[in-house]
Amino acid sequence: MGHTQDPDDGAVLRMVALTLVADQDYLALARTSAMHVAALLFLPLPRVNDLRLAVDEACTSFLHPAPRTPETLELSYDRHPASLHVTVRARAPLGWPQRDELGWAMLASLVGEVRVRVHDGIGALTLIEPLPTH
Repeated sequence: MGHTQDPDDGAVLRMVALTLVADQDYLALARTSAMHVAALLFLPLPRVNDLRLAVDEACTSFLHPAPRTPETLELSYDRHPASLHVTVRARAPLGWPQRDELGWAMLASLVGEVRVRVHDGIGALTLIEPLPTH
């Protein structure tokens, strides 16, 4: 495994930042990055898989059926002292987020906490996963 810094002083460490095309064909990059970051942080295998599924669902929530122009997703992984924050940012579809859909229920069950905000048409969905204590 790679070396990860331990932000003992309360600092936040940006582990990964990705920008990818907002298209189903590119979501494998998001899933792979989630699995790799979770493994670097020594999350147990079931939580690695849960985070991978949650990141996939979070990214999928931003996909537009037929975008007029190419859209992008911004994905970041920030290590806080006691948790990992995974944030997906993109132009928010009309009515986003759909909290009454199955995908939202799945998101909430896969990670410790889900935060959502929309500002000027840009949505941000943050998944907060507690880190194991050593």
